Amino acid sequence: MSANEQKDFRGSLVSSIASFGLEAVTEEQIERLTGHYRMLCRWNQRVNLTRIIKPEEAARFHYAESLFGASFIADEQSVLDIGSGAGFPAIPIAVARPDVQVTALEANNKKSLFLKEAKEALALTNFRVITARLEDFDWSGYELLTSRALERAEVILPSVIERLTPHNRLMLFCATELLGKLERQVKNIRIET
Repeated sequence: MSANEQKDFRGSLVSSIASFGLEAVTEEQIERLTGHYRMLCRWNQRVNLTRIIKPEEAARFHYAESLFGASFIADEQSVLDIGSGAGFPAIPIAVARPDVQVTALEANNKKSLFLKEAKEALALTNFRVITARLEDFDWSGYELLTSRALERAEVILPSVIERLTPHNRLMLFCATELLGKLERQVKNIRIET
């Protein structure tokens, strides 16, 4: 990544965070998020992590949206990101909320390896990576489950929603079209937007 691309990303991240009405993040948090973006660009050349890599788009659609989601975490102390992929929203949440334990659940070995390398490079002590499919993983102990751009979401999420307990909350980063499908598939669902 060139110095100009890095500068563009940092500037776009700061302006995108402001456009969401979020509190400014610290310089250390900006540096960690920029470090993740550098890794993402490098890895994306050989592993398809995301199609959104331009500095301005990545800053807004990956990072600022994830940070916006982090602003809705109340007293929850444990977050499970289902199908974390390149680490969204898991890594920005872990960076923004060091008081919360964030787990990235990713079935794809290459993506999981990327997440593990990011954890080490960014020194995220509140972040862990589990390489497993949701169907094979006991997520009942997590207070907040997140999902963003989950492959086969309309197939996987109804069973997740039906298994939610009063102890769990689900935060989806998705289009209203998916919410409509989920409302039709799952009885007694309460969706807040």
